[in-house]
Amino acid sequence: MTIQEVSAQEYKNAIEHHPHIFNTAAFSEINRHKADAVRYLLFADGGKTRFGMVLGERGGKLLTPFSAPFGGLSANKQQRLDTIEEAVKALAEYAQSVSKPVYIVLPPAFYAPTLINSCVNILSRHAKLEYIDLNFFFPLDKFKGYEEGLEKSARKNLKRGMSAGFEFIAIQRDDTEGLRRAYSVIKANREEHDYRLSMTLDDVEKTVRTVPADFFLLQYEGKDVAAAQIFHVAEGIAQVIYWGDLRAYSHLRPMNYFAYRLFMHYQREGLRILDIGPSTMDGTPNYGLCDFKTAIGCEITPKFAFMIKGEEKQEEDN
Repeated sequence: MTIQEVSAQEYKNAIEHHPHIFNTAAFSEINRHKADAVRYLLFADGGKTRFGMVLGERGGKLLTPFSAPFGGLSANKQQRLDTIEEAVKALAEYAQSVSKPVYIVLPPAFYAPTLINSCVNILSRHAKLEYIDLNFFFPLDKFKGYEEGLEKSARKNLKRGMSAGFEFIAIQRDDTEGLRRAYSVIKANREEHDYRLSMTLDDVEKTVRTVPADFFLLQYEGKDVAAAQIFHVAEGIAQVIYWGDLRAYSHLRPMNYFAYRLFMHYQREGLRILDIGPSTMDGTPNYGLCDFKTAIGCEITPKFAFMIKGEEKQEEDN
């Protein structure tokens, strides 16, 4: 297995299938300014291009992703386990040749079960496990009978939200002012909770020109009190990039109602999964967020992060 560095256009032409949008050249080019350099790698064997990977260089490290929730390999078609293993070995040799470690955050397995689960096994033997995040998602086929499936306290909170008189608003994709209103609520929520907001408004506006995105608002008595930014990241899967409410209205349980309406919206759209994302940071849980996401009906799947050393004697150290 050989690795070749190519241009963004060559990468785009060579890799036809991706498990998610974050591995695409289009998404990577939008975020190029967030890395010192972007490397597009093609993995070839027997005259055939088998895999692709995008690495962002920052702080002496090669990162996949460098500005997204997860990255990893893209495969042109389903590959055999031994072929995937040869690709990982080639990546380890590449890391040594450039003397830089490669950090890999894999997607949750539901994005491409065969490829991702294979990578977990192989990387567990050829790389260092950095941490395991807990990723929350809602299977939309569970929406029928949603209320009955909730625990008593969660059902009570949902009923409180339903009776509050919230207005659920799906923002039209050409409504720039609506997008900015939603971003303003999300920004205020992050500031109230002292959470990092990695995307600026400019980042959001540039990204949605390429990535299919939805924005939603929840209003109370004419005021925007909760918002959500959601990307369509794979076939049948949408991902919550940001959501949140204003603290002054939390007693009305807006997020319980908001989650219910979002699940309803995407179930009616015919999607399979709404990916809510992790509630851990480098493997350490935010217990309150974990409890909330479980209470609203989410399921949990692991999200693995590995590191391939950019130096010799990697296997001896593992």
